[in-house]
Amino acid sequence: MRFTRPPAGWLPVAAIVLTHAATGSTQTLPEVVVTATRVERPLAESLVDISVIDSSEIARFGASSLPELLRARAGVEISQNGGAGAVAGLFVRGSKTSQTLILVDGIRLENPTSGGGNLEFLPLASIERIEIVRGPASALYGSGAIGGVIQIFTRTGATPAVHAMAGVGSQGGSQLQAGFSQLFNEARTRLSAAVSSDRTRGFETTRPGTPDYQADRDSHRRLALTAGASHRLGNDWQLAANLLASDGRTDYDDAFSTPQTARLAYRTTALSVSAKGRVSDGWTTELRAGQSGIDYRYKAFDFAPRTDSQTLLWINSLNLPAGRLDLGLEQLRQRIAGEGISEGDTTYQRTRRRTDSVFAAYEMAWQAHRVRLQVRHDRIQSVGGEPTAALGWGWHWAPAWTLRASWASSFRAPTFDDLYNPFGANPALRAERARGAEVALEHRPGGGDLMRVVAFDNRIRDAIEIDADFVPRNLLRARVKGVSLEVQRRWAGLHWQGNLTLQDAQGQRDDGLVSTDSQRLARRARAFGVLAAQWQQGPLRTSAQWIVQGDRVDTRGEKMAGYGIVDLTAAWALSPQWELFGRVGNVGDRAYETAAGYNMPGRTLFVGMRYAGR
Repeated sequence: MRFTRPPAGWLPVAAIVLTHAATGSTQTLPEVVVTATRVERPLAESLVDISVIDSSEIARFGASSLPELLRARAGVEISQNGGAGAVAGLFVRGSKTSQTLILVDGIRLENPTSGGGNLEFLPLASIERIEIVRGPASALYGSGAIGGVIQIFTRTGATPAVHAMAGVGSQGGSQLQAGFSQLFNEARTRLSAAVSSDRTRGFETTRPGTPDYQADRDSHRRLALTAGASHRLGNDWQLAANLLASDGRTDYDDAFSTPQTARLAYRTTALSVSAKGRVSDGWTTELRAGQSGIDYRYKAFDFAPRTDSQTLLWINSLNLPAGRLDLGLEQLRQRIAGEGISEGDTTYQRTRRRTDSVFAAYEMAWQAHRVRLQVRHDRIQSVGGEPTAALGWGWHWAPAWTLRASWASSFRAPTFDDLYNPFGANPALRAERARGAEVALEHRPGGGDLMRVVAFDNRIRDAIEIDADFVPRNLLRARVKGVSLEVQRRWAGLHWQGNLTLQDAQGQRDDGLVSTDSQRLARRARAFGVLAAQWQQGPLRTSAQWIVQGDRVDTRGEKMAGYGIVDLTAAWALSPQWELFGRVGNVGDRAYETAAGYNMPGRTLFVGMRYAGR
């Protein structure tokens, strides 16, 4: 594996990540995750690389947006064309945005034109919990899960409560949130709802001398709603529904618009309805239906896509004399329409696509070992059939220690943009196919402490990348290999969290005659990581987060220097219900970019007050 020497600033990060000792801690109830297997299972039994961000962590570090929150996790990189609302890219273990699947409450959130989930459109205020699975997951989720899966769970409110928040900050920033949850019918029925509003006047996102430069502020505003309801039928069955809707407007800079017309309006929705319960002893079932849409309109262009993705899922879990068997059927219907898509002088050659899928998983544990086998077959209209499989093994060889290894195949079908866009499409594109393997050592002594080391290698054949003329083409091959280290522990009166990822992300293009030399994949650093610490004494809680990323290259070979930024947050509990908080982002006012030619926010200040009561 070829790596350049990391900068000297990495030494403290590596020291914290690599320093870990087992300590006694208070026992807590086992944490349960869903994304690793599509059914609720204890986190400690997972055979994949999974991390959880809960509501307390979201509040503790005070990120201003979802992309900003995700970039603090191991193996995750973010690119963004400026500040809030600007186009964001997601790179999980070196995979690109469209190679990581985004779910909201179990429903696929995907823009069929580009393949991404448009994270910049999702309001952080509406999110209660996030589960991140790193590594190939197509054997469970189908197309798009080459790099992993990120599942977002919206606010539901498991107990009766009322919450509110108001804050103001630099660059004309403001946020308002309010919501409630209530139980009825002897706690068998739950209702919840929340609304939020956030806006900013923004800053100059482009740099003078770049093609997209416009001398103006790029503002953003958004209004969001979440709602949830559930009802328990006896002790064995539950009906549930969840809704997320956000509506916003953002300004941007480009070479084809003016400051008055460079504006994008968007709307994102995700609706999930489910029924799950026990059919008989040892047999549980879940039926889930959902719809998601990502709609947006450019003021400067006659381009206003409306997207619709409808999902129907039926999954059954059977306890066998030896092990557990999961069986599932899934159907996905995608449709795109609107100006520039199905209306106007230039339209897409195809606007509908259906995917029918069947999958199965068998898991067995004996003594200190656990094995899981997964298989899936997807049949996609206009693309064809794609089989995938995954095999995982774990050995709980000592108390709190686990050694595990896995192998998986995955794929991503070309998007509507890739195949049918009237400008720059490539109908000859082949589906991306990948083979990934990983080996991991984990130590979970309890009390939230964790030490994890993962070595991974993902080989992608026919990887689709945009060339210098913005035409998608198949690379001959791409490969991302590396190691990530992650630690959470209490030490010296502080709660420490640290992660470090070292990776080599390379792609090789076939020019039809001879293959060119391998090139670094755009916007992927060879080294990146985070070091964070939290301290709490009485009513005061403070935290600091240091984010470091190495140098990168962009799509056209532009070089982007490495950077390190520090964020500070503090909160003072005025009472059990009221809390005053503040955050200083990019304390050193460091100038840096995650997309060539675009500024990221400088030093920012945000202060506010929260209320949480019954």
